[in-house]
Amino acid sequence: QRVMNDIIANGIPIFNFPNSDEEDDEESIEENAELRAMLPFAVVGCEEVINEEGRPVRVRNYPWGVVQVDNDEHSDFDRLRYVLLNSHIADLRDRTQNGLYELYRTEKLSGTNIVSGTAAATNSAAASAPTAGVSGPPAVPPPMVPQSHPVVA
Repeated sequence: QRVMNDIIANGIPIFNFPNSDEEDDEESIEENAELRAMLPFAVVGCEEVINEEGRPVRVRNYPWGVVQVDNDEHSDFDRLRYVLLNSHIADLRDRTQNGLYELYRTEKLSGTNIVSGTAAATNSAAASAPTAGVSGPPAVPPPMVPQSHPVVA
C-alpha cells in the first residue's frame, strides 16, 4: 500500500486496468478488479534453478530463505506474465502505440519536451560551430549536388 501511495503522490503513470462495464463481459470486469487490487505487482527475478521433487524450480536465495519465482505466495511473476502475454496484450499495445509512441513522436517533431514542458535546444549556430579538439564529420552537411552535374574526383 505504501508503494501505491508513493506512485500516486509522485504522479507516476501506471497501466490502470480498464473499468468499462459497457464493453467488457462479467469475467473481464472481475479480472480487472482483481488485477487493480494487486497493484503494484511484486516480482522476484531468478538467480538459479534447483531440483525439487524431481522438477526444476526457479528460485532466488536470500540469507533468510528461498523465494520461488513461480510460487504465487512469493511472487506475482506468473500473474504479470499472463497479463502481459495473454489477457491484456491488446490494451498494452494500444496504449503503447496510441499513447506513448504518439507523445514521443509529437515531442520529437515539435522540438519540445511535452512531459516537462520545456523547449529543446534549437540554437543552430551553436550546434554547427566547430569545437576545438574534436575530430569527426563536419557539423554542417555538405551542399547537395544535382544529379545532372556529376562530381569529378
